[in-house]
Amino acid sequence: MSKKIILIIIAIIVIAGIGYWVYQSMVASKELTEKEQACTDSGGTATTSLCCRATSDYPNLCLVGPCGCSSENSHQVKICDCGPDKCFNGSECVSE
Repeated sequence: MSKKIILIIIAIIVIAGIGYWVYQSMVASKELTEKEQACTDSGGTATTSLCCRATSDYPNLCLVGPCGCSSENSHQVKICDCGPDKCFNGSECVSE
């Protein structure tokens, strides 16, 4: 009888371990990139937008142009939305 109990306990431990591993792999926290962290630290919200094809993620939106191309000459990039009267200068949200 004691061998059955030991085998049941081992099976429970194995099942619990597998369940925990699956849970951790599904809810593992996503690390933020340096620019995404700078965006949120300065009060902005990370989002996406259509920007010119040559534009990479988190462009300087204080400049005119990075997201001003036609839709056929644009692609989806990550941007920092700083809210009204502010813009992301590539490092932080600043007043326009």
